[in-house]
Amino acid sequence: MPRTTTPRTAALLLAVPLLLSACSAPGPDAASAPETAEPHGYIAGAQENSEPQTGLLTVNAATGEGQLLSLLTGESSAAGTEGPVNAAYRDGRYALMATGAGVDLFDTGAWTVDHGEHKHYYSAEPGSVGLLQVPDAGAVAGDGTSIAVFSETGGYAAVYRHKDLDAGNLTESARITTTPHAGVVVPYQGHFLASVATGSAAANGVEVRDAGDAVVLGRQDCPGLAGHSATRAGIVFACSDGALLVRGDGGTFSGEKIPYPDGGAGRPPATHLEHRPGSNELAGPAGDAGVWHLDAAKRKWTFLPTPVPVLAASAVGDGRRVLAAGVDGSLLAMNPATGALEAQVPLLAPSTPAGAVPRVLVDTSRAYVSDPARSAVHEIDYADGLRVARSFDVPAADIVLETGL
Repeated sequence: MPRTTTPRTAALLLAVPLLLSACSAPGPDAASAPETAEPHGYIAGAQENSEPQTGLLTVNAATGEGQLLSLLTGESSAAGTEGPVNAAYRDGRYALMATGAGVDLFDTGAWTVDHGEHKHYYSAEPGSVGLLQVPDAGAVAGDGTSIAVFSETGGYAAVYRHKDLDAGNLTESARITTTPHAGVVVPYQGHFLASVATGSAAANGVEVRDAGDAVVLGRQDCPGLAGHSATRAGIVFACSDGALLVRGDGGTFSGEKIPYPDGGAGRPPATHLEHRPGSNELAGPAGDAGVWHLDAAKRKWTFLPTPVPVLAASAVGDGRRVLAAGVDGSLLAMNPATGALEAQVPLLAPSTPAGAVPRVLVDTSRAYVSDPARSAVHEIDYADGLRVARSFDVPAADIVLETGL
């Protein structure tokens, strides 16, 4: 399979910055506005661009060494941290790598700001910011405004504001406290969705707290809480009996269970639900049986049987495609509306029990599928029969994040 880092032809049109006022027409008194007024969308120290500055951050889990690869120019630079990395997360411009010492904060130098009716695409110089010193750091979650790092032994989440991090200030701004467990706190609409462990060491519910750590919505049941995803419909938590959808509306919050049909019919629950950012559709492996697809807007689960067990899955979000990586190295495309397997192509090295698990990352036009055994990442045109558009050789592909979104 050819390896190339040649950018897409369209990327040659890059580097022509937008006028910062492009998102809003000047008012009638614009000519008299002071020259020091900041244009709409302005961010200090950043350049605004005409398209997303997407890239791939790949990390060696054992050493922490990483690489940041631009998907537009093909240029790469060193990234990562020192020592083993347990997990990595992305929130806006930041990649957060959980290590034994805390969470290493890396500025990827590319991010998107969604204003609803339009978006801004920014770039800046990438580089290490520093270490968030949270003991026994577990799950990390953010909403582009705040980042919460959960201490599993401390039973709390340390909260950091983006505006502080942007200024190089790593000071904790708030603390959300529960009890020691493998939990998570998710920033959402100026509040925090905190996992709780009632009567056990495992998370089995969610509360909504305000910035002062006061409860504004009591415990919502979610046995076996195993992960979360941010959708336009709300925050979705994976539970052993389905999903919990938490929504906010003007400071009022509600929780709604979305149970598996027929109690799951004996199929394993999805413990990881992945999706295209901004989509309401999610997907995750159902053990060795197939894939669960969830349309959060319609409150509907669909089970998709697969010819081989899958290791990773994600929903494209168009109502017609779910992608999954099989244990045999194949990439599968399934239609959640019909349940049909529409494509299956060889792509990855077959998995081994001790190997890193592939990941399927989806954006608005491409999917990026990691191939840890071959230290590669494959760019897939999922609208063209799972065609391999490009493949990138990288130093390691144990952990992969798409940046700039």
